[in-house]
Amino acid sequence: MRRAFLTLLALLAVPAMASAQSSVDEGWRRMQEADFEGAVAAFDEAEAGTLTRAELTRTLEGRAQVAYALGDEATLTAALARLAAMAPEHRFAAEAPPELVERFRQLAGRRRLRLEVDLRQREAEARLEARTDGDPGGLVRHVRIAARVEDGAWVEAEDEPLTLPVDAARALAWYGEAIGPGGAIVANDGTRAAPHLRPASGDEEEVPWGWIGLGAGAAIVIGVVVAVVVVATAPADTQPSAPMFP
Repeated sequence: MRRAFLTLLALLAVPAMASAQSSVDEGWRRMQEADFEGAVAAFDEAEAGTLTRAELTRTLEGRAQVAYALGDEATLTAALARLAAMAPEHRFAAEAPPELVERFRQLAGRRRLRLEVDLRQREAEARLEARTDGDPGGLVRHVRIAARVEDGAWVEAEDEPLTLPVDAARALAWYGEAIGPGGAIVANDGTRAAPHLRPASGDEEEVPWGWIGLGAGAAIVIGVVVAVVVVATAPADTQPSAPMFP
């Protein structure tokens, strides 16, 4: 199986100028040419730079395919575990060997990487603390928390809790991000575009007690009027009479 995979990679080689490609693309090109040492170096360079989430998933898949071709079980297991934790829905390239895809599928059914940001409100300050779960190791490099009070500027903290001087009466928005290799976001709890929101206490809908009081008073008056009308119009034989004594 592994020898057939190496042959397939050689057939898929496409000549291209390295200077016109990103480090991720360069890694894949070298992998398809069976230049596995060069592929690993390109993937290392990619992770040392700036990656999007999609670029990181492609880098991890490339590492897994290189490790599979070399028979490097430790590197293969680590790459698959990280990829499954951050993107269990990922689909491998068409040329990936079925055995590799099946191993990923089994890992993807396990625990996914998650990030949660907890808010604790004290008398005059809010404390935000993030925690991750499901990191197979080496995936989460940093955790960032961002928050803002009402329409103020965003304030950030990295790898530590974020404390803001704000009481419960003021609006608060926040989110968290787990940062992986290359600065890619590998998990998040809210986003800057759609953060968690705690409205100001004054924004809560107030109960119109004044109108309720007026309505109750009007209901009582109407009830009394109806009672008087009913008594006044009742037939004579139904009205109460004085008691009869023998």
